[in-house]
Amino acid sequence: MPSYFPLSRLHAAWESVRRRSQSAGIDGITPDLFAGIVTEALRQLQRQLQQEQYCSQPARGFTIPKKSGGTRLISIPTVLDRIVQRFLLQSIYPALEEVFLDCSHAYRPGMGVQTAIAQAAEVYTASPVWAIKGDVAQFFDHLNWALLLTQLEQLAITPPLVDLIAGQLKARLVVKGYPIPRNQGVLQGSILSGALANLYLSEFDRRCLAAGMEYIRYGDDFVVLTGGLLEATRILAWMEEWIADFRLHLHPEKTRLVAPHESFTFLGYEFQSGDIIAPVRKKPQRKRKAKTASTPSKRPLACAVVRGTVQKKTGFLDHWQEEMTTLYITEQRAYVKVKHQQFQVLLNHDLLIAVPVNRVSHLVLFGCCNLSHGAISLALRRRIPILFLSYQGRYFGRLQTEGVAQVKYLQQQVERSLAPEFILRQAKAIVAGKLHNCRILLLRLNRRSHHQTPEAKEAIEQLAEYLQKVPQADSLEMLLGYEGQGTRVYFRGLGSLVYEPFTFTQRSRRPPKDPVNSLLSLGYTLVHQNLYSLVQGVGLHPHFGNLHVPRENHPALVSDLIEEFRAPLVDSLVMFLVNSKIFQEEDFTPPDGRGGVYLYPDKLKVFLKHWQERLQLEVTHPHTGYAVSNFRCLELQVWEYIGCLMGEREVYRPMLLDNKW
Repeated sequence: MPSYFPLSRLHAAWESVRRRSQSAGIDGITPDLFAGIVTEALRQLQRQLQQEQYCSQPARGFTIPKKSGGTRLISIPTVLDRIVQRFLLQSIYPALEEVFLDCSHAYRPGMGVQTAIAQAAEVYTASPVWAIKGDVAQFFDHLNWALLLTQLEQLAITPPLVDLIAGQLKARLVVKGYPIPRNQGVLQGSILSGALANLYLSEFDRRCLAAGMEYIRYGDDFVVLTGGLLEATRILAWMEEWIADFRLHLHPEKTRLVAPHESFTFLGYEFQSGDIIAPVRKKPQRKRKAKTASTPSKRPLACAVVRGTVQKKTGFLDHWQEEMTTLYITEQRAYVKVKHQQFQVLLNHDLLIAVPVNRVSHLVLFGCCNLSHGAISLALRRRIPILFLSYQGRYFGRLQTEGVAQVKYLQQQVERSLAPEFILRQAKAIVAGKLHNCRILLLRLNRRSHHQTPEAKEAIEQLAEYLQKVPQADSLEMLLGYEGQGTRVYFRGLGSLVYEPFTFTQRSRRPPKDPVNSLLSLGYTLVHQNLYSLVQGVGLHPHFGNLHVPRENHPALVSDLIEEFRAPLVDSLVMFLVNSKIFQEEDFTPPDGRGGVYLYPDKLKVFLKHWQERLQLEVTHPHTGYAVSNFRCLELQVWEYIGCLMGEREVYRPMLLDNKW
């Protein structure tokens, strides 16, 4: 870990920050003030980074007028955050340059407006061409965090650096004393924003070049030069479709087709009838040196950092892994507290594990476990949900900060809930996705099974028939009938593929009356809670669904989104665990007074270990083409639904299994 954060490179980052803006961040510290404490401050920063205790501070925000009208929101991070951002940029930039393409000219050393114009001139001045002059609408504000972090992970950047970048991405923004809710985008003013923006569009750039386009991009502005109107129209349609895969869209007023005899402006240069006219530069007027128009320096909020200690991992939690994002507490009478920015789990005063807060996205407590006031306070401040389940895995409730409500989403959810056509259209897609994935899982299991069963074969055929009926359903009631019948057929086929000594004849929920049902219920509970957090985290109201009828205390939208993930995430895992003999009959309790069967506590840890491995398993997300973890797929599908809700696409696209695995 120390090799990631050498003091010499932190000093180099500081020197770079020092030469730039003298404005103070939200803590009132200017670079000049910071210079007086720089030696000790950088040592403390290094210790925090090494021990994974560093947390980004809110950025100070303000607005400036745009030439085209309206305002642009600019951020000023604290000096310490600027140093971290500069260090991160220097650390990851060589890897970024490996994926950047020659068509991208902004925010890159040795490239800029002149190189972009020169590349365009090679084609534009050679012969008459049609042009597509385009702009990505609200580009910096709408970069999807899930996609961006996925792209960083694919560059093989070390996890501690990715975690730090994620912290900077998600830093709060405070404007005139009021926090601005954020769930996407990069802060303009952040040192990282330009490089991350280029990375975000690198796959879009690659698609454009692979299609043979003469394509030049500078930030969110681009131009495509082509031979004729038909080809230009076709290319523009492709670009509109491709950019939507990245949760973006082209600006309708700033994107247009330009005939050879028409003119357009790109990066200040006038393109007209084969000629390129440079802008007239105004001579700079000499002004008296003014004082920096920054916020007056204030007393530093915090200059000292408590030195932490790195605790050795022991116990449970033996199943903890570095890449885990959920901390499961299964030891009865365990106590969770916070020390040195770590969640520490103790049992009878003995430390079981210490996990940096930066690595935890959820706390899940099974049975009789307790949290200190400090642990609860920190979890709420960091928006880490705390989930309470019985030691058997039954969901009790959750404690978390209210979601970042997005009024624009809520308005659409209310309006869409009153539109029967919209509801039925999305519900059909959800049911089709569920039944498709159920059928594909049966095909895979039956193909691999030592004893292929007629029940599974019949279920596969019947599910294909129901899939053909789903598009013809003319009411939600008819659709729910197909979904219910298909589910029963599926479970009958699935049960025939369960190896002895286990049996599974039908689905029983409350309580689960056999080991297979017990594992299914536990898995569904966990994926449901993951989706619930993601839905709230992006600002959606969880109770406005499509397939599931809204009712009191029921998050219908979460129930909708879970359907496509039941078979590939939970059912496939349960079949693996029972058919691979990882679980035996004696790992489950005898039926209780209500007939319920549950895992013993020590075996619950085994399930959670395999569950977390399943969440981290990489698959290809069909709509983006990226290799991402199953957990990231959950997040991407929440954004897929937002695109549908906001009218970016007509119908929701579930994540479908293919039959190649």
